[in-house]
Amino acid sequence: GECDFLIETCTDSLMCQHVALSAYEHSRDSKVMGSEAVAIHVFDNWFQTGRVKMRSDAELFAARVFSEFNRQSLIGNKAPELTLYDIDGNPVTLFADGTSGRYSVLYFYDSSCATCKVQSILLRNLFQDEDFPVDFIAVYASGDEDSWKRYVDEQLSFNTTKTEVRHFWDPEISSDFQRKYGVIQTPRMFLIAPDGTVVGRGLDAQALSQMLHA
Repeated sequence: GECDFLIETCTDSLMCQHVALSAYEHSRDSKVMGSEAVAIHVFDNWFQTGRVKMRSDAELFAARVFSEFNRQSLIGNKAPELTLYDIDGNPVTLFADGTSGRYSVLYFYDSSCATCKVQSILLRNLFQDEDFPVDFIAVYASGDEDSWKRYVDEQLSFNTTKTEVRHFWDPEISSDFQRKYGVIQTPRMFLIAPDGTVVGRGLDAQALSQMLHA
């Protein structure tokens, strides 16, 4: 609402563009979780409609991609449904009814991603030390089955009693997980409440720990 008010008060088209772009870029790049929703709102209401022009067609296209790949998994939304395959090749549908009874951590990773390896170690230590009563859902984002299973054995095998660890992949990307959860790069981590609502996104192990301890 404040962004809309500031943009609406501008009478000069260049100033209007400057204010709208500043609001969009600040929200898009903010470290404050949930700010992406503001960026998408500004894009939908001002740039997508053509009321304000972006600096170029390429910039407009990039903003459209950002919005499309983030709008479904915003804070407060129901977690988008996913049909993935478990380690035995069985299809499993997640978040279909919107409820799970307890918190779920949804972690997208790639075996070739150096940051993923660091986060995987931190996550393994976190859950083995704390043993939170949550579902840890690890989703391999690539298509090399041997690499996936080796990574599970070496990096994501947890010795826990309360934390249930579940491993999935989608080699054909038929679930559209990339668009639904904005998995343009890895790692990508979400916290899903028991009622199926997204309550944390863009998390790392430290931020996840803080949320689970809250």
